[in-house]
Amino acid sequence: MFSSDPGAARSILTGRLSQSGETLLAELPLSGGALGGAGALAVTAQSVWLAQPQLVGAPSVASVPLSDVGRVGFRARPVFGGLRVTLEIAGHPVKLTTSAAEDEVSEFLRVLEAART
Repeated sequence: MFSSDPGAARSILTGRLSQSGETLLAELPLSGGALGGAGALAVTAQSVWLAQPQLVGAPSVASVPLSDVGRVGFRARPVFGGLRVTLEIAGHPVKLTTSAAEDEVSEFLRVLEAART
């Protein structure tokens, strides 16, 4: 079972951002769906960061430069609940789920778009 503590993913993500010298502009908690688990998505002036749970050990953390990010958006998930956030990374859609409110997701994506320009 994955860790369902969103604080764990956020803490590790914040630590990695500090190590890299990047400043957090916005953060979005992620949910892991049927298997559980909690992750986090973050945006800085240079990158988009993802912390996601692993079966064993601490969450894994990865980043991509903002120049690799294409279209972004979200939609409701009426059957399963929450919102589906889609980021186009290097031309491929990456779909993530969050239980954050719609206005929080909108604000995260607004900050992401502003950082890209």
